[in-house]
Amino acid sequence: MRTAMRQMLGVFAQLERSMISARLRHGRHEKATQGEYAYGAPPFGWKAEKKTLVEVPEEQTIRARARELRDAGASYREIAAALEVEKHQPRRGNQWHPQTVRRMLAAETPYTLRKREPAR
Repeated sequence: MRTAMRQMLGVFAQLERSMISARLRHGRHEKATQGEYAYGAPPFGWKAEKKTLVEVPEEQTIRARARELRDAGASYREIAAALEVEKHQPRRGNQWHPQTVRRMLAAETPYTLRKREPAR
């Protein structure tokens, strides 16, 4: 009986975790359908302000410069070095890393609604 009760408690704990996850996912989706930003830290170049994304002009300038270098054929490592030489500061940390540049360029535009159906 003790083993059966412990297993039943485990089943209900797993069910509760799933329900919490579904409620959070649904809430984020609802927020996004209302035009509000609902998905964690905003990408480089934007900031969350009053539940919407707003461009940060300084960061947009850095993004444009990185895109310009990438279009000219520079590697992520070369772009990171160029941003360092030009004294541009990353949002976090003290220096640019190739992986940071790659992520910044991969997130071309912010989004308010992901193309995923909410859990039912």
